[in-house]
Amino acid sequence: MNILHYTIGLPPYRHGGSIQYANDLIQEQSKNNNVFALTCGDTLFKPSKVIIKFKYQKDNIKVYSLENPITPTLIYGTSNPKSQHKSLKIDYNNIKRFIEDNNIEVLHMHTLMGMHQDIIKYIKHLGVKIFYTTHDFHGICPHYNLLDYEGNLCHSVSSIRCAICNLQEPSEIFLKLVNSSLFQKLKSRGILNTFIKSKPHFIHQKEICLSSKDYEKAQKKSEEYDDLIEYYKEYLSLFDKIHFNSQQTKDIITSFIPSAKGEVVNVITSGIKDKRRLVSPSQTIALGFIGSLNDYKGFPILKRAIVELKNENINNLFIKVYGNDKVGIDEECNNIEYYPSYKYDELSDILYNLDGVIVPSKWYETFSLVTLESLAHGRPVFVSDHVGAKDIVAQYYPKGIFSTPEQLKTLLRQISSDTSILTEYSHLILENPWPFSIKNHVSDMLKFYKIDNHE
Repeated sequence: MNILHYTIGLPPYRHGGSIQYANDLIQEQSKNNNVFALTCGDTLFKPSKVIIKFKYQKDNIKVYSLENPITPTLIYGTSNPKSQHKSLKIDYNNIKRFIEDNNIEVLHMHTLMGMHQDIIKYIKHLGVKIFYTTHDFHGICPHYNLLDYEGNLCHSVSSIRCAICNLQEPSEIFLKLVNSSLFQKLKSRGILNTFIKSKPHFIHQKEICLSSKDYEKAQKKSEEYDDLIEYYKEYLSLFDKIHFNSQQTKDIITSFIPSAKGEVVNVITSGIKDKRRLVSPSQTIALGFIGSLNDYKGFPILKRAIVELKNENINNLFIKVYGNDKVGIDEECNNIEYYPSYKYDELSDILYNLDGVIVPSKWYETFSLVTLESLAHGRPVFVSDHVGAKDIVAQYYPKGIFSTPEQLKTLLRQISSDTSILTEYSHLILENPWPFSIKNHVSDMLKFYKIDNHE
C-alpha cells in the first residue's frame, strides 16, 4: 500500500505525543509498505503558491514539505480566525503530479493545522482515501483543548465563547515566527531556552478577566468564529473515516458533529513495550506526575490534594514531578519535588522508582500515552475520568478512575494507609499477556484503512 502521512513536523525539530506517534507509525508501516511523509512547511520563507516539495530521504521514507501552508496555531489559539481558512493560491498541477507519480492510495492526516481543506477536497477528487487521527480537538475548538475562558469544559459550540477565549492570543507574526524552520532549528539546539522559559502570558493565563470593552470586541469577532467553526465542520466531513484514539474522543467529537464517522483504535508508540515489574512499596510512597504544570493537565488539583492531606497529618505520600523546567522542592509543600527534564531513554528508570502515577487531567485528554507507558512498566496509574486511556485502566483496576478532586483525595488517603492497594493493582497488570505493541497497532491501522464501498 502507498501511504502518505501528513504531520505538522517530525523529530528532532518537532516533538510531543502526536509527533512521536506519527513518526513511529511511519517507520513501522514502511517495513512492508511504501510510505511517504508530508510535513508543514516554513511559515516565514515561502513561495507564492502552495506546493509539495521534496525535502530529504530517511532510510526508505521520502519526506516532503507542504510549502506556503496556513500558519499553524499550535497551542495558542488564534485572534485572527480568518487567517485559518483564507483563500490560498494552490498549484493543483504540482499536487496532482505528486499524488499520481507516487501512486498515493491513502492520506493519513495527523493534524488539520497548515493544510487548507481545498487541498483535501482535491486529493479526495483524485481518488485517494483520506483518514484523520484525533490527537486533540482542534477541529471543534480553536484552542484545541475544549476549555473556555473561565477554565470550564465546553459542551457545545459557541462563537462568542471562542471569541472571548482567543482575545489574548498572539499575532499572526508571532505564530509565523514560532512555526518557522529557523525557530525550530534554534530551539532544537537550545539557543532559545530563555525565550521558551519566558513564554508570553497567554500560555500560562487561560482564565480571562472580562471587561465590557473586551466583551464588545469579542461580539464583533464572533461572526468570524462562526465562519471558522463552519469551515472545520465541513473539513471533518471530508474524511472517509476518523481514527478516534479513544472512546471518549469519539463521544465528544460526535456530540459536536453527529455526522462524524469513524472507529476507535487506541494509539501507541514504538518505545512502549512490555517492561512490567511488580511494585513493592514501602511506607514512604512515591507517586509520579509526568507532564505540564498547566491547569488543564490537572497538576493544581493534585497539589491541592497533597497539601490538604498533609494538613491532616498524612505525611507518607511524596509526589515526584517530571517534564518541566522547574527543579527542587515545592515552596508550599515539601512532599512535592520537581525533577529536571528527562530523555525518553531515562523514563524506565524514573517509572521503576515510582510506586504509582497520577494523571489528573482537567481537559478531555484524547488518550494519554503516559498512562499506557506506566502500565507497560507495571506501575499502577490513577486517572481522572477525563483521560481517554481510562478504558484501559478500567480493564486492570476500575477503582483507579476518579471523577472529582475529593475522590482523588479519598483515593490518596486510602493508598497512604494501605499500600497493598498498589501491590494488588500491580499484580493485576502483570497477570495477563501484554496486548499492546506498535506492530499490532500497524496491523489494526491497515485494516482501518480498508473501506467497504457498499457501506
